[in-house]
Amino acid sequence: MMTLMYPETLPEKKISFLYDPSLSEAPLSSLESCGIIDSNEYRRYITMVIREKVSKIHDHAISKGMGKDGRWFTNVRDPVTGKLKRVAGKTEEEVYRKLYDFYFVTPKKKKALTLRKIYPEWLQYRAATAGKANSVHRQDTDYRRFYLNEPLSKKILDTPVTELTRAVLKKWECEMIRKHNMTYKRATNVFSIIKQMMDYLVDSENLTKNTAREVRLDKTIYKPVNKATASSQIFYPDEMEALMKLSYRKAQETQDENYLAIPLIRLLGLRIGECLALSFSDFDSSTNRVHVHSSLCVKDELNPDGTWAGRSFQVEDSLKKGAPPRDLLGSDEVFELVKKIRVILFKKGIHRERLFETATQSMIQMKLYRMCDELGIERRSPHKLRKTYISMLLNHGFDPDFVRQQAGHKQLQTTLNNYTYSTTRDSEIVGKLNEVLAL
Repeated sequence: MMTLMYPETLPEKKISFLYDPSLSEAPLSSLESCGIIDSNEYRRYITMVIREKVSKIHDHAISKGMGKDGRWFTNVRDPVTGKLKRVAGKTEEEVYRKLYDFYFVTPKKKKALTLRKIYPEWLQYRAATAGKANSVHRQDTDYRRFYLNEPLSKKILDTPVTELTRAVLKKWECEMIRKHNMTYKRATNVFSIIKQMMDYLVDSENLTKNTAREVRLDKTIYKPVNKATASSQIFYPDEMEALMKLSYRKAQETQDENYLAIPLIRLLGLRIGECLALSFSDFDSSTNRVHVHSSLCVKDELNPDGTWAGRSFQVEDSLKKGAPPRDLLGSDEVFELVKKIRVILFKKGIHRERLFETATQSMIQMKLYRMCDELGIERRSPHKLRKTYISMLLNHGFDPDFVRQQAGHKQLQTTLNNYTYSTTRDSEIVGKLNEVLAL
């Protein structure tokens, strides 16, 4: 028979192990058959120890309910909310075990939590609750670069989250910003990971507050951002004219309708995903309107082991950031272009509703890059076609709010600050200055 210790002398670690639910009946039976332990006496003793320790700190009544199931109940004070919450069990012993876990086991588990340990669990949670998995994929990439493989982040990953004070986090963020020369936007994206992880710990009642959201940094610490030059953000009129002509010619020569996505983005100022999701039924030539309501989205899927499955593409009946559908006014050239697509598809014996069913964002971007190379002009992305459209309209006197609606922006400041550039080359401006300022 085992030699039993008195409750007050039994180490707390030992109690936690002895009543661990994962301890199976098999080892107890083996010990009992060898005459080492009496399992019934073992259970009675552990129950006595648990009762002794819980009774010293638990100040709420434990009582049997009036229901037919005969369940037992008590209350505990939630350390996060400060409110009472119910603890229930089939037997009084079960309630005491839950209380022991609440007072002695769970706090130790919480204290041992680190960001490194919690990350795989958080990543699965984030993938399950995020609107789009590709944003989670970007965060996972940033985590590997700026956390997992960054020496400055080792201490942050391995320090118990309860010890990550504002001072500790502020010092780390400042060091990271300086080392990687981060802009405000870049830093916001990188540090959103730790903020969201600690949000998760608060929501799952493993933390009482998120200190990462309380960190405030001096704005002068970030790398300053100067507005990009027009030559890198838009296509000048002569470049655009050459690009439009080449797109039409390529589409005709190769009978590849996907070349026509490039002039269509330019003529409507669409996001590339919006353009590639368009159907023939979205075009109404009688009113010169185009109904924009869906997007071709890149779909990322997180595997249970934390790796990422191959990317897929899917048309979703929604726009960026949940924006409402919009009806655009288009020029006559838009509807002539749609006719050209119909003719190409008809010649190939293809009958479908979507204009660019076989195209992806990267495919269109590569076609645009190759045509830029062929024309001897600087490579610019399809998004720069959208900026060119917006800049052209504003520079030709269109009402700013009309342009904002066409672009699908919520705020006019977004249109004016981020999408508006001069479409006149510096050499032309100098010529006009010489004209106007000549004595």
